Amino acid sequence: MNRRNLYFLVLLMFGLQFSCVAQKNAVRDNPYNLLGVGNSVKDYNHAIAVSEKGNAYQFMGLRRYLGANNAMIEKSNEESAINFQWRLIENLMNSARVSGEIGNNKSPFKDKYKTWITLSKTTMYGKEAQLYEGYSFFYIAQFLYYTQKNGWNSINSQNKRRWNTALSFLETNVWTKWCERSMNTYGKRYRNFLWTRTHMGSHWAGVAMYLGKLTNNKVIKEQCSTYLNQYDILLKRNFKSKGQGYIWNSTYDDVTGTDAGTSKTEITQDVSHGNHVISYIVAAYEAGNRNWTLDDIRKLSYTFSNIIYNKDSNTYSDNVDGSNIKSGIKGGENNGDFVGDGWIKLAKYDQNVKSIMSRFIDNKNIKKYDQEIQLKANF
Repeated sequence: MNRRNLYFLVLLMFGLQFSCVAQKNAVRDNPYNLLGVGNSVKDYNHAIAVSEKGNAYQFMGLRRYLGANNAMIEKSNEESAINFQWRLIENLMNSARVSGEIGNNKSPFKDKYKTWITLSKTTMYGKEAQLYEGYSFFYIAQFLYYTQKNGWNSINSQNKRRWNTALSFLETNVWTKWCERSMNTYGKRYRNFLWTRTHMGSHWAGVAMYLGKLTNNKVIKEQCSTYLNQYDILLKRNFKSKGQGYIWNSTYDDVTGTDAGTSKTEITQDVSHGNHVISYIVAAYEAGNRNWTLDDIRKLSYTFSNIIYNKDSNTYSDNVDGSNIKSGIKGGENNGDFVGDGWIKLAKYDQNVKSIMSRFIDNKNIKKYDQEIQLKANF
């Protein structure tokens, strides 16, 4: 073999070795490879891209990755999921900018808090949105709770610093930011969080529940407790019995004594957004919130198995009362096939739900609507 051929052979061997190492690192670093999903690399890269962009609108989609990571951490303290979760959270914090310094910020606040605006061409384009932030920060607060509970935050000084930095950001640039803005705008501290719909309030109920356990700030701790009490009261007022289950409106039935807003029309809770309500209730029950009991979990499981689920088609009704949306496109945002965030978590407590999810997990809509990672992580 001449020197030229030997040179290229060495390069080829080095390239193959480097490729193998890279592939091994990719498998080790990507927690979604453990779930047996078809597009784990694509999802991994997409989650990173979304977390870096600083587009508030995309915080809704980022939720499924944050939620899937938490599910893996809660079950097994999976190291790759913890590392990836930190990457997403720190990307998100680093993408925030001071509200008053964002030149194209169309929101009226222009204050000292770090924040994000909507970069997607929607009705909220150029504006800040507490709703979008709530989607992601529910699971960010839960993650901080899990990593305190499993001792990750106290293993070494670096872990402690990262954890404290994230908690401080949550306290100041998420919770306090919207509390102050709500008071300044409405004269009601929790109006921005509760708004007019159950699913909107559920995101912030999750934030409040975990933040109240984590913070050492007495003012924030009291605020979290007050908010949780208001939301739980509102949701309990909405729940009505149907058979052995619960059905409810997505609009608040009675806002007396709370900071919630009212709606002109009563709207039945759709299954898709009800997903987030269920996610909060299960989390609240597991975190020891006495407002939610195993009996509530069983009634919601009955709702899912006997009112929402359509056995013949292996699909779900659009609304929690078993009805379907007469107008609109089937497969849109209200479609009942979005169950991977909250409803799936009832499978831990009810065999019927578990059996249904076992059938549904191969449904084509799982991949079509990007539910596969979160659904499989929770299952």
